[in-house]
Amino acid sequence: MRLLFLIFLLLNAAAFGYIRFAESRTGADNQIALLQIAPDKMKLLKPGAPRPERKDAASPQPGLVCLEWGAFAADETVKAAAALEKFALGDKVAQRDAGDSYWVYIPPLKTQADADKKAGELKARSVTDFYVVQDNDQWRFAVSLGVFKTEEAANNYLGQLRQKGVRSAVAGPRGAKTSTFVIRDPGDAAAAKIAALKAEFPNAQLKATTCADAQQAAKS
Repeated sequence: MRLLFLIFLLLNAAAFGYIRFAESRTGADNQIALLQIAPDKMKLLKPGAPRPERKDAASPQPGLVCLEWGAFAADETVKAAAALEKFALGDKVAQRDAGDSYWVYIPPLKTQADADKKAGELKARSVTDFYVVQDNDQWRFAVSLGVFKTEEAANNYLGQLRQKGVRSAVAGPRGAKTSTFVIRDPGDAAAAKIAALKAEFPNAQLKATTCADAQQAAKS
């Protein structure tokens, strides 16, 4: 049942991807209707698949479906890549890397009680956008106040916190860069297997998109 539930989530994501591009893709209407009425019968478009004949002027044919899976921190990227290798997807898999990020945070506190106390102090200073890190690593019980793409943006936000009286916060690199995998035309069986990896990678997002857009993003 868990596998069926995960596959259903993937199919909903695929339906969203098809609907998003339906207005610019001739022949996509039948695919979207199939996803909405019977998502368990989703079929990813294959090269040369028959399409309804149209009597109006010729227009571009819809592209293949791609899956985007991620984003993964550096320590998870290798593990995720190894999981995909088991499906023998070969050159259908591309990896897109994002640059390093910066975050504003309060260094790890000793206990959960200390972290909860710090959270109360932040709320008293009208700071509500934060969370206590629960991962079992060196950042456990740190308080994350925001993640930014540039060091300048992080330092600017740190300055705003200083004005609110938050003195224990610091700014620094968030860590290794993240990666997203783009899987071109994986096929129904492989798509279901990737969806089933949700249990192993709960923080990773899986969504459907057109291959043209996905492959262009992977090159950027």
